[in-house]
Amino acid sequence: MDDADRQDEPGAPLGLVAGAGGLPGEALRALQHAGVAVEVLGFAGITDSDLCEPDETLVLGQLAALEEALERRKLRRLLIVGRFSKALLFSSNHLISPDAEAIRLLQAAGGWDDEGLIGIIARWLEARNFEIARQDHLLAPMLAQSGLLSARSPSEAERLDLEVGRGVVEQLGRVGVGQCAAIRKGCVIALEAVEGTDAMIRRAGEVGGAGATIVKSSRPNQDRRFDLPAVGMETLREMQHAGATALAVEAGSTLMLGGTGFRERADELGIAVWGFEQESSSRSFDDEEVV
Repeated sequence: MDDADRQDEPGAPLGLVAGAGGLPGEALRALQHAGVAVEVLGFAGITDSDLCEPDETLVLGQLAALEEALERRKLRRLLIVGRFSKALLFSSNHLISPDAEAIRLLQAAGGWDDEGLIGIIARWLEARNFEIARQDHLLAPMLAQSGLLSARSPSEAERLDLEVGRGVVEQLGRVGVGQCAAIRKGCVIALEAVEGTDAMIRRAGEVGGAGATIVKSSRPNQDRRFDLPAVGMETLREMQHAGATALAVEAGSTLMLGGTGFRERADELGIAVWGFEQESSSRSFDDEEVV
């Protein structure tokens, strides 16, 4: 039985494990609109406070407390959404406090790339009989469609920048660096790393000036249960400030926040937005490849 079937099982609420940003709130509203019973698990200082009660928030990194909360609330099926920045691991920060089990997992990890880290947690949860649902199944209406997604079509120069960028972001994803790049006049202006997309867009404006095309794509063989690329109003806001003029996202793999408001705002700003198909034969999203 796939995720689309499971979401309709009566008496089986979905646990929404919510990170930072606007995606958890939009995912919650979309799921509730579809009639899915949802309970939110949030993290202090990370999850939007409107989504969960302060006395119910967890501390990121406290795996034993996470398991206890899931068991107590009888949540066996989970959807992981939102940002869990690995930058927290590289600095002294009260928002994360790994317990003994989390420290053990981090020490055993071969690397701290995005998918590797969250994959470790996913396997840890699965070993305790929790199921991790797929974002692309449960949030399918939020996925970008192929073709023009704004009133303005991309210029020839912007389309050429996409052709450079699509290969760049595929290689970024292949080595676990990021999912986004800024291209201008065929030149790579900025690449996303641990700082995230918004900070990368700001840096692109500072380094390359106005006129960049922002290209965002999933990783090759992306685990579609979590960490699909996402764009939203904040993306457009940063593009406006940086003078970026076009946004190209991978169709069928990028979550678009803001609904019709996103397109309306892009049109107000004169930003061309379109969904492209990643053509590499090495990319496959078959169910059997999701581990």
